[in-house]
Amino acid sequence: MTTNPDLPRLAAAARPVLERNRETNDHQRRLSDETVACLNDTGLLRALVPARFGGGECRLRTAIDATCEIAKADPSAGWVVMILGSGAFISGLFPARAQEEVYADGPDASVCTVLAPRSTARQVDGGWVLSGRWAPASGCLHAQWAMLGFPGGDGGGSLALVPMTELTVEDTWYTVGMRATGSNLLAGTDLFVPDHRVLPLSSAVHGRFPAGLPEPRYRAAVMPALASYMIAPYLGMATAVLDHVVADADTKGIAFSHYERQRDSTAFQLAVAEATAKIDVARLIAENSAAVVDGHADAGTFPDQLARARVRLHTGHAAQLCRQAVDDLVTAHGASAFAESNPLQAYVRDIHAASRHAVANPASCSEIFGRALLGVEPNITDMI
Repeated sequence: MTTNPDLPRLAAAARPVLERNRETNDHQRRLSDETVACLNDTGLLRALVPARFGGGECRLRTAIDATCEIAKADPSAGWVVMILGSGAFISGLFPARAQEEVYADGPDASVCTVLAPRSTARQVDGGWVLSGRWAPASGCLHAQWAMLGFPGGDGGGSLALVPMTELTVEDTWYTVGMRATGSNLLAGTDLFVPDHRVLPLSSAVHGRFPAGLPEPRYRAAVMPALASYMIAPYLGMATAVLDHVVADADTKGIAFSHYERQRDSTAFQLAVAEATAKIDVARLIAENSAAVVDGHADAGTFPDQLARARVRLHTGHAAQLCRQAVDDLVTAHGASAFAESNPLQAYVRDIHAASRHAVANPASCSEIFGRALLGVEPNITDMI
């Protein structure tokens, strides 16, 4: 694995371009060409691509730090980077032949993912035939491949790599938040997927990796890696809101009070301190979870179920902390946060949409961990 120390710095330097396009992206419900070009220029979209194809093959901590910087400027861009990066990571688990097809034209090929098995499938000679409708497919408007779940293989479902040219994108993503992720619906009928482009989901989740897989990076625990990476956009959004609220505190007063500057108010001081504490705890969670994933990959070991469930628990808690911090900060800032001209309202919309992702649901994550800790079988999901 490489550390790519310049990646977070390059991501931070890209913020002016991303911020300039953010409102347009939101209105058009997709990332602009300039935004995508900027993300490519930073190297973030190939950060988790195997090095032998020209990718970064970076550590999870590096990817989290860099993606957090992107989400500060444009949460939808940060989310797309996280989703496409996750697709690159899981692609590294597929047989070499499949990886060679995905990256035949270079490391900038992107893979969107819909892991839920929303299709019918039948096994045929040499592969599988799938028909289905998969959503939401974040980043599909900027991907060349899709990784799609289907019910087949080892009884626990499988993942199929399908070229985007074989799928239809249906424009279904009409939402209040995370509008520019373009998380539309993918449809396909009678798609033939050869065996080498199929990965049993249990192999990825439980560490039964294909023989000869060369890179230790891709022997890491898949669900802990994906769940930990998901914290990055939440952190970016919460940090951006904190920065904005603090910056305005010198010039913004508190209505119906004698305070001409928010910064002089004890109540405001306490609010920003408490929000900062929540964001800091979420950041520590992300760093610790990344250390668990990277550490096991470095050692060539695989974390047990309880350790994996703990990462899910922490992901749900981090998402909740970031959302609470944003809510606390906009309350302290005041009602003007919800003016269309105020950038805060967009962050509120985005974090309330993004933090509801099933992988980060605090109740589900807590139940997963509680069952694992108490030895209650079966757990509510195999995706641990």
